[in-house]
Amino acid sequence: MDLKRVIVVANGELEDQAFYKKLVKADDFLICVNGGCGYALAMELKPNLVIGDMDSLKPEDKKELEKLDLHTIKHPSIKDKSDLELAIDKAVEMKPQEIVIIGALGGERFDHAFVNVLLLEIPLKFSIPARIVDRNQEVFLIKDRAIVEGGSGNYFSLFALTEEAKGIETKGLKYPLRHGSLDFASTLGLSNELVGMKAEVSLKKGLLLAIHNKK
Repeated sequence: MDLKRVIVVANGELEDQAFYKKLVKADDFLICVNGGCGYALAMELKPNLVIGDMDSLKPEDKKELEKLDLHTIKHPSIKDKSDLELAIDKAVEMKPQEIVIIGALGGERFDHAFVNVLLLEIPLKFSIPARIVDRNQEVFLIKDRAIVEGGSGNYFSLFALTEEAKGIETKGLKYPLRHGSLDFASTLGLSNELVGMKAEVSLKKGLLLAIHNKK
């Protein structure tokens, strides 16, 4: 049977644990990254796989994980990839229909949050839909076409991650683009809004960063 969805639990901020517990479904494959195990255990979720150097695990979480006898892939603390990148590599290897990453935004380290967003390009290369989700927003990349489901008045921003993104067409947004383009670092795509329950975005050249704020 094809794997529908992999959820990767990182070690960033994870407020409102009730929201995330509801997000996880019974048939999801749960990969926890280091201290992300603590979040899973607090939500009474059992990880299918634990990845990382285990340096951010609390002692009590380590004991609990030992009791559960989980499948663990341990990496050295000195390495060329972050633990989250290694977890995403593993998720892509499993060829799921979708990858959802939580606990990858917020916190005191903007450099971590920034590079975590860039890591979304890894599943994109393999045509696997992937997004970073928190209780307020979802972040994903668009190379060809995407459908966004939300509600009227939701903020929706688009930014070019390449020098220029061309041939952009949008439907269901307050300020539509028709054969439009966005330059790198332009704010033209900032704070658009959904006018209904669904919006569509397509482009012919380049790469877009999409941020859907579910206010």
